[in-house]
Amino acid sequence: MNRSREDTLAFERHEANSNSGVIINLLMAFGLFVAFIIWWTSLPLTNPNALDDYGLISILPWQFWGSIVLVSLCFVFGLKFSSVVPWARPAALLIFILLLHATTPLVYGTLRYSWAWKHIGIVDYIQRYGGVNRMEPFLSAYHNWPGFFWISAQAADFLKMGPLEIANVARFFPVVSNVIYVVLLGKIFRRFTDNQRVVWAALWIFSCANWVGQDYYSPQAFSYALYLFALTLCLGPLMPRTTIRKKTLFRTRTWFVQLAPKASLNSSWLNITAVFFFAFAVFGIVASHQLTPLILAFSLLGLSIFAPLSSGYPVLTILALVFWVIYPAAPFTSLYLPREIADIGQTMDGVTNKMVNTSSVERGVAVVVWAGRALSGSIVFLALFGWLRSIKNRKPVAIVCVLLIAPGLVLGLTSYGGEAVFRIYFFCSPFLAFFAAVALFPDRNAKSGALSYIVFFPIILLMSLGFLLGNNGKDRQYRFSPEEVEAAWWLYSQSRPGTLLVEGDRSYPSQFMNYENFQYLPISRERPKDLAEIIEKPASVFSRWFSDPRWQDGYVIITRSQKASVEALGVVPEGTFDNLELDLMASPDFLLVYANKDARIFRASHFSKFE
Repeated sequence: MNRSREDTLAFERHEANSNSGVIINLLMAFGLFVAFIIWWTSLPLTNPNALDDYGLISILPWQFWGSIVLVSLCFVFGLKFSSVVPWARPAALLIFILLLHATTPLVYGTLRYSWAWKHIGIVDYIQRYGGVNRMEPFLSAYHNWPGFFWISAQAADFLKMGPLEIANVARFFPVVSNVIYVVLLGKIFRRFTDNQRVVWAALWIFSCANWVGQDYYSPQAFSYALYLFALTLCLGPLMPRTTIRKKTLFRTRTWFVQLAPKASLNSSWLNITAVFFFAFAVFGIVASHQLTPLILAFSLLGLSIFAPLSSGYPVLTILALVFWVIYPAAPFTSLYLPREIADIGQTMDGVTNKMVNTSSVERGVAVVVWAGRALSGSIVFLALFGWLRSIKNRKPVAIVCVLLIAPGLVLGLTSYGGEAVFRIYFFCSPFLAFFAAVALFPDRNAKSGALSYIVFFPIILLMSLGFLLGNNGKDRQYRFSPEEVEAAWWLYSQSRPGTLLVEGDRSYPSQFMNYENFQYLPISRERPKDLAEIIEKPASVFSRWFSDPRWQDGYVIITRSQKASVEALGVVPEGTFDNLELDLMASPDFLLVYANKDARIFRASHFSKFE
């Protein structure tokens, strides 16, 4: 039987579409493969010893930038042709995360950022003593919220890892963290919309928005993953499935439930399992971090008001938080809670004290600071535009707004040592990214809004640049060379209880083992009057400090990263620490006991007489 002309034309169109689909798949696969290869080949060409005040971007070769452009272009095409190459979006996003977060550990070869090393010090403490000391005066918050460290210690013991082995693995923690984040956020975003372009664009924007560096080896990174996991459960299997027909005050309930899975998926076993994992997540958060449980409680309270989530879940979170504060963390709470209560209403003072005064720092440091602020500001602007677009198009946005606003409520309770604003931005960034994606891709129709793809491409390139400046712009002081690690290892291996350690600055691989044996005195934290005296006659001042009978031993450590930190922030004039080293070397009161190209360690000579 002969085909009709219409059947023939339809068959030819199908064949043409199939052939074009194969070609697009091959081109996308080739593009992503090339992007990965040129990034990989750029790593040996990146010299970390050449870092300047602009951080990582100052040493990146053109191959890296070519990889950023190519993987971004593949992602945009993956959005446009999502039905033809559905695998391209996750593949491009994974490579993008590698570019942003795996470059530094592979190039530097060591764990960056001093606080990550301090966290290893708590793990080392648990490994040596079998637990924490809730009365420990130094780093006491970690001893009273030890969940993350206890899990890390158990894993390290099982794998027979010491502090340096943990550090070698922990340098890749941001890669793992961000992969977990985007997987969980993908599930959360799909609860808000069935527009897959918005979901994937929001994940990409979040990856750029997350420049504040809270995803490193830390309790907050661990707790953040659990926070997103708890939200995933509360927006998924724990959310009631029965459609509410009646009008409500907020009208969000009807919309949200209509987007939920069908009721046939809501089995009793699924509910029981979800409740168990939710309780596990809440306990892990409450035992690991002080701020995250508050944010989770506010978020779940909002969901119980604006969505049909049972009020039992925020109540459980609040009860767990109260229990931990008044019992396991009682030594810390009794000391610091009255101070936090007294400071309520004055949190902005603590926040502003943490903000860098760009008029008093080096030009490169100022550029880095303003890059981070500009990136955050641009995402907030896009999010506002996306919110207005949602309102105009009669799209339901109340629940996203609840999750966006809830973290900010914490700012009225605590400044969190002046860092609350950065932590709050971290928790707000997924939902800012969602609205920013809505601003660019408001329509589900793939044939409409072609301009969105054209605009999206340069925007994400600029965001990538902003991320690299904001997140890695301080790597001249946050990156530690192998020689600095070796010097710190030697120092902490020599430690004995009652040792005074004078540090140029806290920015070096510090406190990662035997940390409780030292009393720490960073020069950069001294008052201006005392700092001026140290600059004028360091050997004389240090000799006076070490003569105190409380100390059983005493060292001074000066490293390359310490010098970079104090000079970049304008704490001391350039060359001050070099002169300090010369003065100590000339003084009979000090012995140079360890030296390499990036570190010098001096010991007060009178302590050697007692050995």
